[in-house]
Amino acid sequence: MKFGLITEGPTDQTVIKSLLVRFFADPAVKITTVQPNTDSTDSANHYGGWKLVLDYCKSPDMTTALEINDFVVIQIDTDVCEEYCVAKRENGTDRSAEEIVERTKGIIVECIGTDLYIQYKHKIIFAISYEAIECWLLPLYFSDNNKTKTFNCCEKLNQELTKKGFTIDCANKKPLYYNKICKEIKRKEQIVTMSIHNNSFGQFVAQLIAIAN
Repeated sequence: MKFGLITEGPTDQTVIKSLLVRFFADPAVKITTVQPNTDSTDSANHYGGWKLVLDYCKSPDMTTALEINDFVVIQIDTDVCEEYCVAKRENGTDRSAEEIVERTKGIIVECIGTDLYIQYKHKIIFAISYEAIECWLLPLYFSDNNKTKTFNCCEKLNQELTKKGFTIDCANKKPLYYNKICKEIKRKEQIVTMSIHNNSFGQFVAQLIAIAN
């Protein structure tokens, strides 16, 4: 299987790559970075962010990515979802995590275009991390209620990472440290168990299970 990754940044790619590699445990699985293209030697291609995720989905390159890959993973956080027109509150009431994730998917589908999405939806894997992808990693380090947290997850992770001798700079994230974190992810069964504690993670893993079956 060949996966193409469209993510907010290199650290998100590190997490998604680790999950795919451990989940499928198949040496034939090939993973390429699409946006940002960190495989490129041109550093100009390494820029990320939610806007570039959506811009890529709108571009003709999206068609190419869907044609040449067996699956395309699209990752985006929802912490600043209001910047891409997904409101966190409606009529004075907070929207649920599930609703925010679904509306974010809708924005991505709009960017891809209805016709192209219908043609290739069987190839698209949504990795919509509610608030931040770091929330998916909390069960690696916490066995109490902290493993279900969905706010300030980077800071929460750092409480445990200090015991490992390093911390994440939450404002300037480095793939090196995420590689260290993701070494704790060992196998498919562990990933499935982790995903129980975060609905958005669970939705991602459910798509992987469907592919595996």
